[in-house]
Amino acid sequence: MFNKKTPYALLQTLSLVLLFIFAYVYATTVVLVDSDQNLGDGRTFSIALGDVDGDNDLDAFITYYIQANKVWLNDGNGTFTDSGQSLGGTSGHGVALGDLDGDGDLDAFVVFNASFDKVYLNDGSGVFLDNGQDLGSTDDWGTFVRLGDIDGDGDLDALVGLYQHANRVWVNDGSGNFSDSGQRIGGVDSGGMTIGDLDSDNDIDIYLTNSSATDQVLLNDGAGVFVDSGQSLGPSDGHGHAALADLDGDGDLDVFVTNSMHGSKIFLNDGAGFFQDSGQSLGQRAQKICPSDLDGNGTADAITTHMEDGNPIWINDGTGIFTAAGQSVDETNVISICAGDVDADDKPDVFVGKLEGYGGNKLYFNRTIVPTQPFSWGRIKAPFERK
Repeated sequence: MFNKKTPYALLQTLSLVLLFIFAYVYATTVVLVDSDQNLGDGRTFSIALGDVDGDNDLDAFITYYIQANKVWLNDGNGTFTDSGQSLGGTSGHGVALGDLDGDGDLDAFVVFNASFDKVYLNDGSGVFLDNGQDLGSTDDWGTFVRLGDIDGDGDLDALVGLYQHANRVWVNDGSGNFSDSGQRIGGVDSGGMTIGDLDSDNDIDIYLTNSSATDQVLLNDGAGVFVDSGQSLGPSDGHGHAALADLDGDGDLDVFVTNSMHGSKIFLNDGAGFFQDSGQSLGQRAQKICPSDLDGNGTADAITTHMEDGNPIWINDGTGIFTAAGQSVDETNVISICAGDVDADDKPDVFVGKLEGYGGNKLYFNRTIVPTQPFSWGRIKAPFERK
């Protein structure tokens, strides 16, 4: 088709076009393979990954709404074994792992529906013991928990989301004992909360999603007191969840927000904690969101869950613009999702938690082929390039 009389500029252009086509297909093909493990079957609203037994791999603490919560230990290759622990009764809804008592291992803060929230301290080997606190009340319906040092004293405090109640802020004394700060965050209809340093002042702020009002950004004064920034983001209807990540590569935390009645939204941070709608509307009626670099190109991609419509993968171009990959993780009835490298191959694998009776919770290994060397313009050679 080509010969040495073919115009050099045309050959160079065609080479570049083919290169970009190859790069696009290569970069956006995410390969997730079912590990064929069944990690419990009990309405899993929350999965937390962390090295709970000190062997340098990611284990899993899983809540089960219709049975006691369980700890699954990883053999280092991504094969999980039930540790045999049954923690708490039924109605476990949310869990977060962190070093709550300052002894260097990961403890667990678990929230329950219509029951007291609990703190489980790790003995260092992955065995968890209830430290005896009954947090909140049996009238509370805990839905999620986030851990972070909100008051700057060097330990992890807890922000607990409640159904039909304002969210609570629990302050840690450094030993894993929590006291109610008296603050109430949001109204009675907040659906989700994500935390991080939004305004670049080195403390923990809050992005709060609401079901019957627009979303809010609450900025920390440095002492653990949260002040509404006055922003009104997103629609005022629909239940949503949010996740923070640097989506556009400018060094600050942006937010990916789902909505049960609308398309998901991307809000880009100006670095001072003020967010601008990127104008994107991704899919419809998503629930949970899991940001992770699934294709290995250094940018945060995302998976959103949809109870009846699969769980699509969204690929980030590095500037915060997302494109549907045309792939779905698992099928229907997924109600929680998280990602982490469980088999030590430097790629994030994906856990999904499901309603009971739909095949149990699943783990998908990431088998995406990631380039081993960065692309270099200096290596481009056009066909018949002249010396």
